[in-house]
Amino acid sequence: MKKSVWMVGLSLVLLLVFGLDAQTQPKEVTESLTTSWYITAKVVSLGEDRIYLIYEAVGVAVTDTGEGLFHGATARVLGGHTIEKGFYNDELGYGVWNLQNGDKIFMTYKFAGKAGTGGVAKGTFTIIGGTGKCAGIQGSMEGTRTIVRTSLEGVGQAFLKSKIQYKLP
Repeated sequence: MKKSVWMVGLSLVLLLVFGLDAQTQPKEVTESLTTSWYITAKVVSLGEDRIYLIYEAVGVAVTDTGEGLFHGATARVLGGHTIEKGFYNDELGYGVWNLQNGDKIFMTYKFAGKAGTGGVAKGTFTIIGGTGKCAGIQGSMEGTRTIVRTSLEGVGQAFLKSKIQYKLP
């Protein structure tokens, strides 16, 4: 009898210890986003059919569900790439999402695709840090960006459909 009481007690202690540990594990969250971008660029010609382009873009993201960490987040990015014969495969940039609660999430990204109106590019993002409740965040995002006909001379516009996966500490 004493042995079974001792086993039950030990089982409860182990369950409590490991059960609490399981609850403290960060859970991965996935959100589907659409981000609308306003883009300004500087271009230098590198001969016939080749240019180098650097840009700054600002955008606003909405989630498909209308809620979540990234819903209503604004973003600012700086990037650049070489366009040769209308295509590029070396786009690289860095940026920050500004969340509605005031926290920031920092990112880096890479894209490849077709330039110009109607151009489509595929890319990946890596979360490299955060502030406030997002300090220690880890995650990544994949998406497809489409360049649309602009409504203002000298400004680019695009939208990005993506899925982001992240874990908060």
